[in-house]
Amino acid sequence: MRSFLVFESDSVQYAVPTESVKNVFWMPELSAIEAAPPWFIGLVNWHGEIVHVLDLGLRFKHVSREYLGSTNIILVNTPQMRCGIVADYVKGLINVSDESVVERDLVIPPDFRSDYSKLISGEVKYGDEIILLLNLPALLTVEVGLELPANPEADIPKVPSQSAKRNEEVFRARMHQLAMPIEDGQEVSKQAFALITIGGIKYAIEAQYILEFSHLKQCTPLPCCPPYILGAINLRGEILSVIDMTSLLRIQNMTDKRDVVILEFETKKMALAVERVENFRYFDRSLITELQDVEEHHAQCKALLRLDHGVAGILDIEAVLIGNLLEVDERI
Repeated sequence: MRSFLVFESDSVQYAVPTESVKNVFWMPELSAIEAAPPWFIGLVNWHGEIVHVLDLGLRFKHVSREYLGSTNIILVNTPQMRCGIVADYVKGLINVSDESVVERDLVIPPDFRSDYSKLISGEVKYGDEIILLLNLPALLTVEVGLELPANPEADIPKVPSQSAKRNEEVFRARMHQLAMPIEDGQEVSKQAFALITIGGIKYAIEAQYILEFSHLKQCTPLPCCPPYILGAINLRGEILSVIDMTSLLRIQNMTDKRDVVILEFETKKMALAVERVENFRYFDRSLITELQDVEEHHAQCKALLRLDHGVAGILDIEAVLIGNLLEVDERI
């Protein structure tokens, strides 16, 4: 069996070997870079290490695009150096047999190959999907796409600091956090959370329950379900119930659900629909406070997490997954 991390960049699915992945973090504000190929969009200080960040879309001569608050950076080790790859979202880890990985030499006839073909080492068959397998050793060495675009102002990408005002502040805060050195014992005193927004209110989810993040694209309604079950989604062949926590949290502000967080505990798995995924970061455990008097919109929370500005309720994921919220009464 072979293990890969699968992600999407500019509407194309890619896979990289799991052993080559060092870390995954949210897009921070990047420092400008000069005298580099056009697909390098900037530099990031990753806990004291200078990391070059590249955009695969630009590497394959796609049109530049704006980066969002939900954009990820995948830190990978290549034979030349460690670098970051832009991912619109990370789909998760997959394990496939050796037979499911098809080398590029067996797919494309020699007469149809180009220099760009060297950047892809093969295809991974996963269910009904075909995922492109990146050739990491060639990613930084194959000299294609070095020519500047005809209209530089139109095609050279904007660095994240030129994005929307809300994203600017998020990117800058992430930049400062990533630049902090890693101290001995830091992972013991800190805990990882995903910060999400539901109905305009911030909540936190402990990282150990999170499998992946995704966009809510197509949700099929289900009969005989309570109002907090939006329906079901097909996630790479697996049918998952989609929970809308708005009514359970007694939130009156009904907003659109753009993202989903895929959660798992023991044998239960579900998709939590949220307004948006804001961030993923480590917090000192001293910032966690047990709930005393539960407010209405903290009805499904087990503790509070103090943020730089305000607090976030820590959702009780085990209670949601183990309880009877996912049961369907067919008599309705």
